[in-house]
Parts: sequence; C-alpha cells; structure tokens
Amino acid sequence: MANKKDGNEKIQNKAIDPVEELNQLRSIVFGAAEKNIYEQIAALTHKMEASISELNTKLTKRFDSLQQDIEQQFAEMDKRLSFIDKNHDDNEVNLQKHIDNLASEHEMFAAATQKDFTELNQSLDSESASLTNNFNEQLEQLKAHLDEVSNELSSSKTDRKTLARLLATMATNLEADQL
Repeated sequence: MANKKDGNEKIQNKAIDPVEELNQLRSIVFGAAEKNIYEQIAALTHKMEASISELNTKLTKRFDSLQQDIEQQFAEMDKRLSFIDKNHDDNEVNLQKHIDNLASEHEMFAAATQKDFTELNQSLDSESASLTNNFNEQLEQLKAHLDEVSNELSSSKTDRKTLARLLATMATNLEADQL
C-alpha cells in the first residue's frame, strides 16, 4: 500500500506541477484565441515571404535592366571614343604630312635661295670687276688727256686766261664723266 501511496503522490505531484498547470489553464482560457493568433502570424509570415519574394524578383529585374543599360552606355561610349581616337589619329597623320610637305618646301626654298645668292654674288662680282675696269680705263684716259694737255701747255706758252679756261673745261668734263 505504501507503494500505491507513493505512486499516487507522484501522479499528484506531476499533475500539480505549476508550469504545466498554467499551460493547461492558458490553453483552456486562451486556446482558440491563441490558435487564431498563431494562424494570423503564419498567414502574415506567408504573405511577408511572398512579398519579399516578389520584391526580390522585381529588384533582380531592375538590376538586370540597369546592368543592360550600363553595358549599352559603355558600348556607345566605347564607340564614341573609338571614333574620336580614329579622328585624332587621322588628324595626326594629316598634320605629319603637312609638316613633311612644309619641310620639303623649306628645303627647296633654301636651296633655291642659296643658288640665287650665289648667282647674285657672282653677278655683283662681275659687275664690280666691270665697273672697276671701266673706271680704271677712264682714269687712264683722263691721265693721258691730262698729260697731253699738260705737255701741250708746257710746249706752248699760253697765257693764264687760256689755262684757266682749259682747266675749267677739264673740270666740267670730269663732272660730266662722273655723272
């Protein structure tokens, strides 16, 4: 009998456990409301997961669209840069050709100018020699004429007036020869 009492006491102690008793009481009083709340929470959780999934899908589509737009913009920018780069290269080639042409023209002009200077120097030298020879010839003629007039004056006894006229005539002739 003692065993029965001990077994009953254990059952009663087990049945009397306050936490279990409180849970049972709560289930009785709030059971339907609690079940309803859990169902609402589950429904809200399901709705929220569906909304998050839909939002995730929309964001993925928007990111994909944005990625395509960015790639398209980069492709267009790359085309523009290639076009500008080609134009720059073409301009550089044209400028180099122009510089080469100018250098060639400069060399031809320098050679022609040097030739012209050489010809001009030769012409000036020959003209100078010709003028020097002409001047020397006229000087020699003048000296000869002067010697002739001087000899004539020495040989003839002319008066001073005639001598003055003769010298004036010679001076006039010299001036006329210089002009």
